[in-house]
Amino acid sequence: YVAWINGLNVFQIKAHRGYCLADFEDDLRAVLRRAGCKGERICFIFDESNIMESGFLEYMNALLASGEVPGLFEGEEYTSLISQCKEGVGSSIVTGEAELYKWFVSQVQHNLHIIFTMNPQSPDFYNRTATSPALFNRCTIDWFGEWSEEALRQVASEYLAMLDLLGGHTTGRLNSVEEA
Repeated sequence: YVAWINGLNVFQIKAHRGYCLADFEDDLRAVLRRAGCKGERICFIFDESNIMESGFLEYMNALLASGEVPGLFEGEEYTSLISQCKEGVGSSIVTGEAELYKWFVSQVQHNLHIIFTMNPQSPDFYNRTATSPALFNRCTIDWFGEWSEEALRQVASEYLAMLDLLGGHTTGRLNSVEEA
């Protein structure tokens, strides 16, 4: 819903039993081309259950850290990417391959928004966070865990104070959640 409100298209890999690193690389190339060459604003939702091999996490860490995955576009893939970048740039003064690739990476950094969901109760959580620093250095962390009763009441009270729950038939503001 938040992606839709902000005009982002949602992308998720479709991992299955036979899904391997080569499949993940193909999916990454496709989503990076959409964000980098075509300027499409994308919300890439990646869940830890999609980590079929350790290489998946290494690629995501590199992508979060720099906006690119080194070695992902090589040979014919790189030539094709540069050609698509030329189309995306249009009549701009950017012409050299190095400039086009730099433009591509900046477009990816601007247009690709990654949501990486992890369970802190998972036995692999601490190992993954230690080996992938960009997961914490380059991300906003929303920690969904236990909230105290007092915190829940405060949040509810703040939101309820803005609502007209009694249809305008009240003479004063509600002082607590219990009064509602």
